[in-house]
Amino acid sequence: MTILADMTAVLADSADWIDCGTLDDLPLRGARVIRHQGGSIALFRPAEGPPAAIANACPHKGGPLADGLVHGRAVSCPLHGRVFSLDDGRAAAPDRDCVARYPVTVSAEGRVLVRLRPLSPAAPAGAGLIAEAAE
Repeated sequence: MTILADMTAVLADSADWIDCGTLDDLPLRGARVIRHQGGSIALFRPAEGPPAAIANACPHKGGPLADGLVHGRAVSCPLHGRVFSLDDGRAAAPDRDCVARYPVTVSAEGRVLVRLRPLSPAAPAGAGLIAEAAE
């Protein structure tokens, strides 16, 4: 099941960070869809490690990645099974596709925040998040 994020909760100091609730609001090994003007983002809560966000559309046929199976730090497209890393957005070999990855952080108050500006798909997980979250 996919849950829509409340788009009314935007950080006052940076209009491109969206408050998606608490970590407990995200289903374990599941996703929440964040809809915005540029499309939609899939915010995942894997069983291990921090939450992660990637573009919600598989580049192959547009499959909704938020509806895919989360295994480890990856998700499988529900249409054709392509596997994408939640850490860098790259498809598992032999596929060469990648999806945009979005910065995610958890605030001191325990709120999960997603930035609407994507990172490079190859950027390492957590790149630049601490400094940006403190802005």
